[in-house]
Amino acid sequence: MFTDLSVYLVVSIFCVLAIALFLLGFLGTNFSIKQEEDYQNLILDYGNLYDEQEIDEQNWKQELPAYIATYLQTIEISYKELYLNQLIITIITSAGFLLIIASWLTPSGTFWGFFISFLWGTIITCIIAYLIIAVKIGTLLKIPIKASIGKEDVLKWIYGNGFFSALFIGGVITLNSLFIVLIMKAMSVHSTKPENYAIMVSGFPLGMLISGIYFREGMSVTGRGIQAACDLMIKKEQYFGDIGNNLSYTTKIAAGMSSLIAEVNFFDSMLVISLFVSMPSIILVNSVDYHYSDNFIGKIFGIQLVFILSWVGQLLISFLSHILKNDDAVAFTANNVRCQILMSIFLSLCFVVFSLLSLPKEFEFGDKDHAQIYREKVLSRDFMGCGFIGIVVSAILIIYYEYLTSHGYSVAQKVALVSYKAPTLNIIQAYSIGHIGQIVPSLLIALSLFISYKLASLVGILGLFLGYILNIYILMGIAMLGVLSGDGLKLSFLAQFANNIKDRLHSITWAAKNYIVWLKITNAGALIIAAILIIGTAIFFSKTFILLLNGYNLFGFLIGFGLAYYNKGLTIFIVKTICEEALYDEKSFQLRKNKPDEEVALENFSYTYFPLKNRQGNYYVLVNLLSCTLAVLFTGIIFGHGASISLAISNLFINAIMMFQSILTGTVLKNAFIYNSYDQQQQETSQVLSVNLYGDIQGQTIEESQNIQNPYYMIYTMLITLVGIELFKHDY
Repeated sequence: MFTDLSVYLVVSIFCVLAIALFLLGFLGTNFSIKQEEDYQNLILDYGNLYDEQEIDEQNWKQELPAYIATYLQTIEISYKELYLNQLIITIITSAGFLLIIASWLTPSGTFWGFFISFLWGTIITCIIAYLIIAVKIGTLLKIPIKASIGKEDVLKWIYGNGFFSALFIGGVITLNSLFIVLIMKAMSVHSTKPENYAIMVSGFPLGMLISGIYFREGMSVTGRGIQAACDLMIKKEQYFGDIGNNLSYTTKIAAGMSSLIAEVNFFDSMLVISLFVSMPSIILVNSVDYHYSDNFIGKIFGIQLVFILSWVGQLLISFLSHILKNDDAVAFTANNVRCQILMSIFLSLCFVVFSLLSLPKEFEFGDKDHAQIYREKVLSRDFMGCGFIGIVVSAILIIYYEYLTSHGYSVAQKVALVSYKAPTLNIIQAYSIGHIGQIVPSLLIALSLFISYKLASLVGILGLFLGYILNIYILMGIAMLGVLSGDGLKLSFLAQFANNIKDRLHSITWAAKNYIVWLKITNAGALIIAAILIIGTAIFFSKTFILLLNGYNLFGFLIGFGLAYYNKGLTIFIVKTICEEALYDEKSFQLRKNKPDEEVALENFSYTYFPLKNRQGNYYVLVNLLSCTLAVLFTGIIFGHGASISLAISNLFINAIMMFQSILTGTVLKNAFIYNSYDQQQQETSQVLSVNLYGDIQGQTIEESQNIQNPYYMIYTMLITLVGIELFKHDY
């Protein structure tokens, strides 16, 4: 075991190193074009990306680079305006939650500790969100420039920025969680209730969730709605003849901007990491050998040391991102991406053994005053075994989801090609794949939870959580490669850069798009495991041995089911509303009419249109958030803690199935469209492209194919149930 001082030093050193590595790259690279000098430099750089003969013929040498630089500058300004939108509503919602909900919901003596944790989490999220936005834009700016050099440079640039951004997110969250644990332990030193400490610590992930929900959900619904409208206008060509010349400046901005903001997987990963660093404190407070130990911090953060060790290994692996050489860019990308994850999985299996040293060899888990609930001895080797299970389950699901969704395999190809037979057959087949295919991850996660619980109770599930996310930093880098290579390809076609640049990005995108699903299934599985841990802790704190099947608890079950579908339905409604208004509302007329005055477009569009639609999306996010709050409070206060826990369990079950199904359905529809649109032979049949386009639109609007469904609402429901368990502790 490690002493408190050694843990302080190790965690602090490695977290500061992760933050420093990112900042050195961030500050040393120009990630903005706000300054006039940056703008002019970008024009010069882009001017070298054209075929000289073609440029001379059409006299575009000066016009196109300036046009594209202005286009990107507009997107950057619009993105920053959205950030300010989210920041304002985050401050208002956080203040309201603390003053109205938390002051009433938290147990006596915990409010100020909860307040500090919550506020701390809110500030951290706002910082991380700004840097995610800045890195996305800055990475996109230079993708065509890197592509003009070589495929290796493209892969290193996008993947490297994604990976080091992930390290920064993990470093900031882990370091600040250390401070939170220290402060909360000091504030609860005289408390006779160990659960008070856990409630105060839970304010940290809850603060990150409530502030992150607007950056995540607000941007997602805005981006998906406008992206669907742009897809209907641009890809279907239903309003234009010569699409390259007739598209308005604002439509082009909307297409590029919506693609950037609709993908929010990094915010899901941020929530996963915040929950993981908080869970040891929340779970292990139930162990008398931990909570009353003089070496409390050393024991609590022993688990974090395994996680830190894994990212050190992933850091070394990331420098080998282009080690496998191949002249074919598709094979080059696919081989190196798979090599990265295989090396990471192998190292993870080695690193999890380190948990034998970071945990006590044997300790008791259970409340000393309530042994009738459960109290048992936990062995560090059992925890290690659960970690192994998590790694294996994660690897199996990665392989399984890639096989069912990748356009390189027959399943997605058949969805694309069935469009030859009749329209909508592709959508029907994709839904059958999603609904049938979800049974495998459901059973696999359930089986792993059962085995882990049998081995080491909730501590075993914590070990499962650790093993399942050990590769998350590598996966975040791979996901950014898949997303931004596609955006870079769109930018290159819009700018009409040289064919060798477009061909290179086309090949990289063709391969990389298949691997975004890896991060999505990892985020989904991790959040489900975290939700189980939160529910298990709530049951323990409530001193409830078993949930009785009575009318009150049944009511809670039904409310939980309905709440999950309500959250999804309201989200789909706002996406549809934004899409419809972008197509037909007079206020959105600038999306369909050509406006040659770029300065007017820049002024009106950047500061008015996107922020307006984003505020509209944020309003419905707030409604969803309030609905979750009222459902939990009403059920808990009226029917007791058994009913509130029943609500949380049923809500988790439905959301888990929806996540597993929607990832399959949405991703296979998107990759089927990619297969048709990128394959030259399929492009000849416009009807097939049109049918698969509608499938892609359905996937992104209904199944949220870019991300996973309802993760923030689900975890919010779980955490509110945990925080309010003392208030709900009565049954009728």
